[in-house]
Amino acid sequence: MLISLGIVARRTLAHGAEYRVVENIAMIVIVFVAALALGDAAEWFRWVRYVYTVLGAAYVVYGAYAKYRGGTDGYGQ
Repeated sequence: MLISLGIVARRTLAHGAEYRVVENIAMIVIVFVAALALGDAAEWFRWVRYVYTVLGAAYVVYGAYAKYRGGTDGYGQ
C-alpha cells in the first residue's frame, strides 16, 4: 500500500495529476481490493487501510479533475 502511494505521489509531483491517471487509479483499486481480501490481520493494518482509502479517493477526485482541466486522455498524452 505504501509503495503504491509512493509511486502515485512521485508521478503526481513530477508530472502532474493527469499524468497516467488511469494507471494510477487502477493501481490504487487493485491494491485496495487485495488489502480487503487479506482481512484484518492486525489492528494497525486496519488503520493503514483507512488512510490508504482516504488518500486513494482524494487522488481519484484530484486526478480526474486535473484530467478534465488539462484535456489529456489520462495517459499523459
